[in-house]
Amino acid sequence: MGRKMSRGKQQVLLNYLPGKTFDFEKIGTIARVESIRGVARTDLNARLILRAVDDQVRAWSDEHRPIFRELDRAIDRFILLEPRGAEAAMFPLAFWCQNPKCGIVVGPRDGVPASKTCSACRSGRLVQLRFVKVHRCGALEPLSPPPCSRCKARHGMALDTRRSERVSDFQWVCRSCGAPSSVFAGRCRSCNWPGGDQSLKNMSVEVHRAGRTFYTHSTVLLNQPGRELTAFLGVSHWQGVAAAAFLEIPEIGERRLVDFGRSASSGQASGSFTLNDAERARLRTQGVSEEMIAQFEKMQGQLQSSRSDDEAAGSPKGLAATVVRKSGVPWEVWERAGQELLETVMPLQSSNVTDLFRGEDRADGERSHSREAAQRLGLGSVTLATDFPITTATFGYSRVDYRPDACRLNPFPPDPDHSGRFPVFVDVVQADAILLRLDHEAVRRWMGANGFPPVLPNGDEPVTCSQSYFVKLLDGVLLRQTLDDPPARLVFGLLHTLSHLAVRHAALLCGLEATSLSEYVLPRTLTCALYCNHRFGATIGALSALFEQSLAEWLSELRSSRRCVYDPVCIDRGGSCHACTHLAETSCRFFNLNLGRSFLFGGHDPILGEIRVGFFDSIVAR
Repeated sequence: MGRKMSRGKQQVLLNYLPGKTFDFEKIGTIARVESIRGVARTDLNARLILRAVDDQVRAWSDEHRPIFRELDRAIDRFILLEPRGAEAAMFPLAFWCQNPKCGIVVGPRDGVPASKTCSACRSGRLVQLRFVKVHRCGALEPLSPPPCSRCKARHGMALDTRRSERVSDFQWVCRSCGAPSSVFAGRCRSCNWPGGDQSLKNMSVEVHRAGRTFYTHSTVLLNQPGRELTAFLGVSHWQGVAAAAFLEIPEIGERRLVDFGRSASSGQASGSFTLNDAERARLRTQGVSEEMIAQFEKMQGQLQSSRSDDEAAGSPKGLAATVVRKSGVPWEVWERAGQELLETVMPLQSSNVTDLFRGEDRADGERSHSREAAQRLGLGSVTLATDFPITTATFGYSRVDYRPDACRLNPFPPDPDHSGRFPVFVDVVQADAILLRLDHEAVRRWMGANGFPPVLPNGDEPVTCSQSYFVKLLDGVLLRQTLDDPPARLVFGLLHTLSHLAVRHAALLCGLEATSLSEYVLPRTLTCALYCNHRFGATIGALSALFEQSLAEWLSELRSSRRCVYDPVCIDRGGSCHACTHLAETSCRFFNLNLGRSFLFGGHDPILGEIRVGFFDSIVAR
């Protein structure tokens, strides 16, 4: 029988998603979440969210993500839900006698016992068995006793842990004949796992609350647009507008992204200029000759034509053509980069931002010190965004593993209250974020110093080509796999490592757990963001205080990460481990891959070999 429960939204997204087991302390029961009741969030842009999901799930092969394929054409298959409550049921239905001399396990086939007292020994207390069987395909089953290997009895099998916490030490014991047998989960009956490795087809025995039994898969969108940008995203060539804003080309002027959506919805268009008969007659009565009227019409027509040309150049399609011409990068590349460009530009167009390199306080001593520290790190921009909307979209789960193709990526069960669509659970919070953008010229020089000078696209403007090079370089690169292309590995490894070290040092200065902060990497724009992933407690305003009071100290401390407590072993293997660059799974979207202190300080890289010049050292050497 199901039992209903209520939890806060954050608690639901962290600990009570469908398919996850938990300890229901109030009634001393282990339960599994069956479903989540939610309210549809029609104000969020489902297309953008699913694009972000698609960007993450593409690291899995098609056979290991059966529902998450061709998401651009499958929007109607999903529903965005804001959690309001959860419903759970008792699981597993396997009960274990706590009398050491008995220890019999009553399996699911026997049903729920009528009494909490063991019917075999009549003295032991029955409790739910805390062990379950899991498989990388997503299957979850109770650990039920097998038939006795000697007498074939199906009842009276006891679980003996032999005072060990290791499942490999456990054994089944038949209370009829005393024959022991090992505890083996057996093959998964819910799937036929591909490949020749037979061990991958075996289930695992785990404590139900162990991390391997349930991995949550989420994506995060910074500043997810609401209704005001819906019109903009419906404009043809909107990616060209985002690219123009990122590249700061003059043709876009002072217009913001939302302005293009407004002008498109207003339907204003320029036409040719003509006078009607009444206007002509009025001019004649004022003594204006026909020749002067004709000349006036011609002049007005020329002005109107000039306006039309200006409007065409400043239209989304015109801006897209200008971006392609000036950058030398094909339109298809800009089109694919649209969402990343949008997320880079949108924070800078908010009224709640402070840019370290801009503003009226450039002469302020503290800010000047911070700017110098940022420049010594090779940063081109440091921006604080307050009250920043951050959307977390939780779309699926896996078991046993969380890495691409080491597990199957499963959706949550279809929601009968929303036409059987697959739910994507969303939560929008207002949080602080600090955005760091690398100086593209400094990155180019560093690449050349290590023997990989960039070949810039053939565009009209060198500065625009330099920025656009990185957009093209990382186009279509699968960043959730180990990168072996040298230029792409250099650039992404540099940005990703800088992001991780920034998170770790920011947490220390703010007095927070590292898990309270998360990274958000926008690689094609050489941008990374740090944001607080909790809505309550000490994280509120923590990054704002860091930016206002300790920015120079924070940026300077990033250079102190040259050493690791596990050196020289760590640095000889690439300079990446849990003590120096790794973040928790909840804080890194890229599975702690493509990291290494060697990108910042020089040294060995397992793919590239020796990185002669670290990025930080290249800045000092200028």
